[in-house]
Amino acid sequence: MRGRKSGDSIRKILVGVDGSDRSIAALKWAAEFAAQQGAHIDVLTAWRTPFPTIELIAIGLNFDLSEINDRPAQIAQYRLDKSIHAAFGDPHPANVDFAISEGYAGLLLVEQSADADLLVLGNRGHSPMIETLLGSVSTHCVAHAHCPVVIVKE
Repeated sequence: MRGRKSGDSIRKILVGVDGSDRSIAALKWAAEFAAQQGAHIDVLTAWRTPFPTIELIAIGLNFDLSEINDRPAQIAQYRLDKSIHAAFGDPHPANVDFAISEGYAGLLLVEQSADADLLVLGNRGHSPMIETLLGSVSTHCVAHAHCPVVIVKE
């Protein structure tokens, strides 16, 4: 926890969402906490291209690669829209900003946590099998974030 003193106020809360019920619960928790603190919320959804283009070319697949590479971004947008609507309804509060970024969620959240006073996550987004293969975003963030981390259970 670099550069933060225990008496500092919470001005900016970063929330990672993936459309899961647990991440929506984390967003709702962050919204309630932000209202008490008068804080701003940044919501981040991350996505990754499932197959790097070079690998598809190497195995000789011949089709429009933009369709494959656009799909994860569209899914991420859907998950973000679902999370926003589930947590806030319409319209969302003025103190909330949303972003979608390409990359591994854990790394992006740790990077963004340098500008946050608090990082809020759900306790599990993926299935246990996927987390075994890819690793847990929340575990990565707890170990590497630049600010305190709250893990919200559904």
